[in-house]
Amino acid sequence: MADGANTISARVSKQSRRWKLGVSIAGGIVVLFAATLVGAYLIDTGDDDRTLRGLILAGHQAGHLTADELARVISRVDAEVADIPVRIDLPDRTETFAAAELGITVDRPATTEAALRAGKEGNAWDRFVAWLASFTSVRRVEPVLTYDRERARQAIASLDDLVVEEPQQPRLVLGENATLEMEPGIDGVEVDVDAVVDRLGHQVAASGPFDVDAPLRPLTPTLSDEAVAQVAEELNRLTAEGIEVRVADEVRRLDARGLRMRLDLDDSEGLPEPAFDLESLQAYIESTFEGVQLGGRDPVFDVVDGEPVLVEEGSPPLDCCREDAAEVVARAVLEGRPGPVVVEAKPIDDPQLVAWAKGEGVVEKVAEFTTNHACCEARVQNIHRFADLVRGVYLLPGESLSLNEHVGERTREKGFVPAGTIIRGHLVPTVGGGVSQFATTLFNAAFFAGFDFVTYQSHSLYISRYPYGREATISWPAPDLEIQNTTDYPALIWTSYTDTSITVEIYSTKHIEVEQTRQVESSVRACTRVDTYRVRRYPDGREVEDSVFAVYRPSEGFDCNGNPTDRPDL
Repeated sequence: MADGANTISARVSKQSRRWKLGVSIAGGIVVLFAATLVGAYLIDTGDDDRTLRGLILAGHQAGHLTADELARVISRVDAEVADIPVRIDLPDRTETFAAAELGITVDRPATTEAALRAGKEGNAWDRFVAWLASFTSVRRVEPVLTYDRERARQAIASLDDLVVEEPQQPRLVLGENATLEMEPGIDGVEVDVDAVVDRLGHQVAASGPFDVDAPLRPLTPTLSDEAVAQVAEELNRLTAEGIEVRVADEVRRLDARGLRMRLDLDDSEGLPEPAFDLESLQAYIESTFEGVQLGGRDPVFDVVDGEPVLVEEGSPPLDCCREDAAEVVARAVLEGRPGPVVVEAKPIDDPQLVAWAKGEGVVEKVAEFTTNHACCEARVQNIHRFADLVRGVYLLPGESLSLNEHVGERTREKGFVPAGTIIRGHLVPTVGGGVSQFATTLFNAAFFAGFDFVTYQSHSLYISRYPYGREATISWPAPDLEIQNTTDYPALIWTSYTDTSITVEIYSTKHIEVEQTRQVESSVRACTRVDTYRVRRYPDGREVEDSVFAVYRPSEGFDCNGNPTDRPDL
């Protein structure tokens, strides 16, 4: 028994020694492996200028690279980032930029640092685990981006049509009573460029995606309602009385309404400054003086032995106005200076007016007519005085002569005396009565000179000393006689008289033959209408027929219905 027990004990002891040896060997291997692994780790990670194995930078292999090698990878990444499309979604379209155009680039130092630090942060165990994982997996690192906000703002701000709806500035309008009023401004809408830059900055910080929906913001008018209202008030004060303008010897008033219609605002300096529409103001000034002869003087003629003789050359009229007229008036109004404002006239560049001033074309008598009257009546003084005032009238082609406008009201101060005048079919005395004989004489001379008749009226009663149906009456202020020179040449009207006659001659260049052809009578109830026809024959062979008319009452004191008329109480 003892020997057996000893044998078993010896066997167990031997096995124990073998197990211990195995454990010792295994432990040694483990220790050796661990030491080897640690050694490899320390060797592998001991270089801070080399990236961790298995590193991917923006899709590029960047593991176990030195700093210089990494720099080349980062350069390629930067080039790729520069071309990344950045979309700005505007209300009506999408604008696309390359990232570099908006100042989006790779921050190379920061990206280098991030790549070199990847997997090397945390405690020793974390770093060791990361190192072990690098043998079987990859670690991805995104580049660090930088963003030039000012460059982005400038690029986006340079886009066209960022204003979605323009603001409406407060403006001046003509209100009731022709006063200027302020019409309030209205906000517009525009792309908020600063907000787009901010939103893009957030996306850059997150490394994309680069797709920005552009927000909008109100766009306020540059002028305030209050400032424009103050300007309106001031302009109403400055224009309240209008302003007088003098051109040559003529003065006309530009009224408040006319001035205010042409006022506007100039906001070029950011403030509401009153300003005139100079083109419109110039037209307004010129229209105010339209038809007014500015300066100028008719040539002076005499008639010697039936021939016109130029005594003194005339001077052509001036034109309103010089091109700076509106500027001169505008300054005076806005500076609050009283009128009259002197505006320079300018010569009219018209060869016809030069010829007119020289009396060219007045070379011969083209028409003449004489009517007779009794000697020494009061009416004769009026006829002769009227003739004196008309003698020497000079008419350019197209010009007219109104006897009432030319002579004016017949008064004692002008040399006229009371004489008979037909009023409502009755012969009554008035100052200047009887001058219708001059009107009839001029009417007939103009008839045979080929002139047209703008305004005329026959006597209401036929007077035997006048041509039947071919005569005219005048009174103040109406009826009037107005004749028009429709020939191709200027004309001189010359008057002369004796104790028993009045003569009107017209001098020009003879080129029209005039002939009375017929008369036609018709009834106008109790009155008689007489139409007198003439033919004007022109050098080119044309013949033009026209007519004048007269309407005569049946007798003094009766109208065309045969009813008696009341005698005027003068």
